[in-house]
Formats: sequence, structure tokens, C-alpha cells
Amino acid sequence: MAPDPALDGTPAPEPPAGRWLRPVRDTGTDAAPDLDELEQLAAHARERVAQVRLWLPQIEEAVFDCYLGNLAAQLDPHTEADQIGVLATLLGAAGAHLGPGPHLQLGYERHPLLIWPMLIGQTGVGKKGTAYNAAKALLSFTDNDFVAQNIHSGLSSGEGLASVFAADTEPGKAGRKPRLLPDGDCRLLAYEPEWGTVMARMRREGNTLSATLRAAWEGGNLSTLNVDARVARQSHISISAHITPKEFREKVSAADMAGGTYNRFLPIAVAQSKLLDTPTPADPTLMLQLGASLFDRLRHAGNVGPVGFTDAGALAWRRLYIEFASRDGDTETPVEEFVSRAAPHCLRIAAIYALLDRADRIGPAHLAAASALVRYSIASAQAVLCPDEAIAALAAFIAEAGPNGRTKRDITTKFSKNRAATERYRRALDALTEAGRVKVIKRPRADGRPGRGTEVYLIEPATPGTLGT
Repeated sequence: MAPDPALDGTPAPEPPAGRWLRPVRDTGTDAAPDLDELEQLAAHARERVAQVRLWLPQIEEAVFDCYLGNLAAQLDPHTEADQIGVLATLLGAAGAHLGPGPHLQLGYERHPLLIWPMLIGQTGVGKKGTAYNAAKALLSFTDNDFVAQNIHSGLSSGEGLASVFAADTEPGKAGRKPRLLPDGDCRLLAYEPEWGTVMARMRREGNTLSATLRAAWEGGNLSTLNVDARVARQSHISISAHITPKEFREKVSAADMAGGTYNRFLPIAVAQSKLLDTPTPADPTLMLQLGASLFDRLRHAGNVGPVGFTDAGALAWRRLYIEFASRDGDTETPVEEFVSRAAPHCLRIAAIYALLDRADRIGPAHLAAASALVRYSIASAQAVLCPDEAIAALAAFIAEAGPNGRTKRDITTKFSKNRAATERYRRALDALTEAGRVKVIKRPRADGRPGRGTEVYLIEPATPGTLGT
């Protein structure tokens, strides 16, 4: 083989007529990987993931102590999505799949087991769509007909939503479009990856979608009584919504919150959990096993009627009801309005968990997992609607230092420009430390002499990041 003239310094020959192809150089692709470089890449991945997850609230381990939590854990190694985002998506889908039969009867109120998760995360690094895709992949192995026929997008108006559940043919109504859902099926999972667009539609004058959604959360009749009246005597709709924190804050109004539409949603703050440059799906055999297990549990649960409590579960719920009971009065904050249905959310979630455990009564374990998720939802609403800029800035400053951390002197020099600022960042440091997001260690004196040493503040990744593993 002739030497490459570009390598040995000889003049390049005149190119022949037409296209000239240069020889391909050896790039060393078969060389053994540099272990030091791999470790550096892994460290950079962990730092990047830690940065994008700084704003997330703390989460109780009990959140994943349920059947759906186990499924989310099985999918977790194969996706960059936040595990709690996958769990919440599966929860909303499971509630939709169950249909209107299983329910909670609370006094005169009948609660269908509907959960509307709203995944809230930054563009790109929130991995909201990735969480939905991971859950949908499992649902396709569970019930592909449901995925193909009962999952739709495009919420636009109250009349349009009611028409989804209306009968295909009605007296005196000719030329109707065919029914969107299968005959006799009232189950709909509305996937709305751009919820900000839906919010804009709801604010148009005369749009009835907001009022119709409030009725849909209760299940049952969505009939409209206008010039294009449709008869929809039964509905069972779950909504899987995605939005960024900034867009939600900018588009939601005080009237929206007070109106009661958004307290039907379960806000879940999410962010990228790891870096996978070449993610691989779970083994099809595993997906078949998980899908078959979930389908069998959903089919069994769908035949259950009212869901009750065990004796221990009733006592546990009495305690939680006091914790989650909404406050009355005119002083509610937007956060309190957003999460004012924490109690019914907790019960609905616990009921789904019980049914998927093949039980028709809620026990303490179901309530423990459900209440942990609701607490995370409340903290998510707080993080989205009332972000503490001091906490975010301080957390980012500490995280930037990596394993070296920051001392109190570093923090004071950076942020304490006056007495008010000093107090503000002191409270922010206390909050980060108490929440477990900042770790405090003591390093010995640099001169080796005995003494108290120096307190150093570190932020460690909440979820180990990986790169290509």
C-alpha cells in the first residue's frame, strides 16, 4: 500500500478527473479503553446529574415500597428517566386501565381510582418524555390493545372531551364521527406532553375544558347541554401531563388555582437520573414477564367493586387524614391550593396499590407508600411555585466545588454582602443540611496539629450517574 502523502510530507498527486477518495486513516478504534479517562468521564457524568437534580425535593424510600415501585426499579437501569417519574406514569395508567368498577365510597362521595400525574421538569434534562416512554414500553407488553386504542392526545375543549365518551349514534343526530374509544369502553389515558399548550386553550373565552376536567376527575357523566349536545353518561379518564417549572409558573394564574382544576393533578418534580450514552432496553424476556404479571393483576383488580380498609389500615388512615386535611379560610397560598386534594389523592393511590397486591382492602403498607408519594408531590409543588433562589444558588456553589466542598468562609465570602444576606444564606445552608442534600464533614488542620479542624460542606449525587453502563 502506497504511503499517504499527507503523512510522509511528499507532495500530493494531482487528483484524477471526478471525485477523489482519500485513504481512510487508522483511528485506533480497537485500542484498549483508557481506564483513567473512563473514570474521569464517569465523574463528569455524576457531577452533571447532580447539578440538574439540585432543585428536587428529598424523597422518602417508602415511595417505591409497592408493586409499581418494583416495576419502575426494574426499568431504571435502562433509562435516563427519573424513577419516580416512571412510577407516577405507571400509576396514572394503572388507574385508567382499571376502569370505573373499582372505587372508594366515602360517605356520599364515590371516588374512581383516577390519578393525574403532572411531571414537572426542565427542558431536556427533565426527561419527562423518557419517563413516559419507559412506562409505555412496559404497558405495550402488558396490554397492547389498550395502548393502541385507549391512549390519545389533544385535549382541546370540554365538548371535544365529552364527545370521546358519547354514544356513536344518538337520536336525531346524524353524521357523527365514529367513536374514538372501542365500543363499550369508557377508559381514556390522555397523554399531553405539552401541557402549556392545553393551558393556553383553557384560557380562551368560552372554552369549557377546565370545567369538564373537574367533572371528569369524579368520573361518570360528561354530557354537554349546548347546541352540539352529546350524551356521555360514563367516563373514566386519566391525564398524564408534562410541563417545565418556568412555563407552569408563568401560565398558571391565581384564578386557575382557586378554580380547583389543578388540585386534581399530582405534581411530580423530575430530573435526569443518570447519563446513558447508549441506553439499551430491558431484555424482552424480562419485559414479557413483567407485562404478564401486571396484566394479570390489572385484570383481577378491574373486577373488584368498592375498596375498604383493614382494621390497621383504618387506624393508619385516621392519622394521615389529619396530616393531609386541607385548611379552610381565605389565606391559602398557591401551593396549598395546588395540593388541597392531598387526602383523596393518598386514598386513591393506596387503593390502587392494594388492588395490585390482589387485596380489596387498604392496609398500612399501602398507605405508607401512598403517603410518601403525596408528601413528595407537596414538596414538588413548593419547589415549582415557590423556588428559593438562595437555596438554589448556594447548592450550585457547593456542588461546583465537587469533592473539595466549601467551607463556611467560602460561603460567607461569596454570599454575605450584608447582614440580611448573611442571615438568608445561613437559613439556606441549614435547610440544605437538614434535608440531607448537603453533607458536613470535618477535615483535620492543614498543619497537622490537634484541634477542631475545618467544617466542609459537600453535595453528593442523590443518584449515582453512569456513562454508557
